[in-house]
Amino acid sequence: MSVNSIRAALALLIACLCVGCGAGGGGTEVASNAALVVANLDTSDELFLADELLQVDIEMAPADYAVLQLEGRSLPQVFAGCAADFDYSHFSSTVTVNGERLENVDIRKKGFLGSLSVSRPSFKLNFDALDPDRSFHGLDRLTLNNNRQDPGNAHQCMTYQLFEKAGLVAPRCNFARVSVNGDDLGIYTHVDSIRRPFLRRNFADDLGNLYEAQLADFGDFTKENFQLKTNIDENDRSDLDAVAVALNADDDNMPGLLAQVLDMDEYLSFWAMEGITGHWDSATGNANNYFVYRELSDGKFHYIPWGADGAMESVHSLAPGTGPLFRYTEIAARLYQIPEWRDKYHQRVLDLLDEVWDEQALQGEVDRIRDLTNTSEENLAQVRGFISSREAQVRASVAGEIVQIERTIIDEPTVCTDSNVTSMSGSFANGLGSFEYTDENGELIVVPAFAAAPSLQGAANPLGGGVSMLLIGQHDGETIIAFINIEQGQFGQSVIPFHGVATSLFLIGLGGSDETMVIGLSGGGDINFTQTPELDQPASFEFVTELWFTDGDNFGPFGGNP
Repeated sequence: MSVNSIRAALALLIACLCVGCGAGGGGTEVASNAALVVANLDTSDELFLADELLQVDIEMAPADYAVLQLEGRSLPQVFAGCAADFDYSHFSSTVTVNGERLENVDIRKKGFLGSLSVSRPSFKLNFDALDPDRSFHGLDRLTLNNNRQDPGNAHQCMTYQLFEKAGLVAPRCNFARVSVNGDDLGIYTHVDSIRRPFLRRNFADDLGNLYEAQLADFGDFTKENFQLKTNIDENDRSDLDAVAVALNADDDNMPGLLAQVLDMDEYLSFWAMEGITGHWDSATGNANNYFVYRELSDGKFHYIPWGADGAMESVHSLAPGTGPLFRYTEIAARLYQIPEWRDKYHQRVLDLLDEVWDEQALQGEVDRIRDLTNTSEENLAQVRGFISSREAQVRASVAGEIVQIERTIIDEPTVCTDSNVTSMSGSFANGLGSFEYTDENGELIVVPAFAAAPSLQGAANPLGGGVSMLLIGQHDGETIIAFINIEQGQFGQSVIPFHGVATSLFLIGLGGSDETMVIGLSGGGDINFTQTPELDQPASFEFVTELWFTDGDNFGPFGGNP
């Protein structure tokens, strides 16, 4: 019997109950409960069909959408340790999914930093926030990712499929075409939201504590960065303490204590798959983008992958030289230092490569995604290259043929401070002008410079593509560059806000060895073009922004700081 037939049969049952029971209070309660059963019937597989695009049309007040578009954390806010102070605003919308219309749906923007976009925001749609107990095909929300770090539309779904193939719990994933107020925003990745419906489908119970990690670990201080997503009223986070206590034991006792609160065999596979899939902005890669769930039936924590838009990358974008055998978080770092467990981990990596890595099948999946989403081969070149080279890279790393830099999170409290934040501004006419900023010693640095004509960057650019402008000048004999990346969908407008890394400024110094050294990162403020900008033509503009000093460290795609 089909799902639709089941729904029809239950609806008929409700009608019979209503007629048979009359208008009495007992009959109304039965009918209401039965209606709730139909409304909450989990037919969500219909929304995750691999070979069909969802059509998601969002309608909301234009003024609300304008606010939503501009919201997001800034680079200085994140690196100054103030990201936790930020919350997205919630709005009411009407959402139509494959022709099914729902009124009064809560909508907010989503994204921590790298996926932020003004022209194509990512969305979280919540069906029961404004209409309690309502679900849609058994789901209480939809997660729609804009693929800003995933230009081939392949990273997320393929990564989660590989985790699932390895026998791990992972979100379902497919694709959607999204519009807002009639404006077609293009292809999004639709990812299974990690909430109670997900827990019911994948675990023996949904009653335990679910945590989302944002730069979080099981340290005495870093555990505070876990965000509790279930049982919020009780707010009992003592289960995190049990893991932290185990990690405080010596190497002889730590694995045994850890096994009492963590499924160790499952963890080895999870750890291995993050490395195999190049998921650098992850639990073991960056203490970020993962969930942990403590299942009550076994009392142990289980890891769930998340935020895989930056996966399938051969190089760790924030710390080149640390992959693919990631071990940034404390559990992985400690186990890797114990020869027995390091050998187990290496063997698990090799076993999973044999079991899940099929280059021909993976390239075939890229073909399928290309045809379904109409993605260009240019945008797929990066993921195809990753697939063709990854197995050899991982095997060489296990064999010790690729030297990796040890990088482990520091267990210290996150302190929100703006002591390293200053201001920066610049003014240019037809490519000539200057920029200035106050350095960490309070000295005003004025840099006469020229601005290279705006040029279009490829989608594989470390900052996700867009339009770039280089402002090049000298101060005290040192070359200083302001690298401005502008979100492509915004370029051509007269005023463009700095937003995440989509529109951002990296202040770079060139040392005597021509090594790039990031001096600061921008956020907030905007670029004001005094003449309509054109690609490959000298531009006239002014800008003002906040600047966060990096203390002279190499940083991200421009440097090698581990």
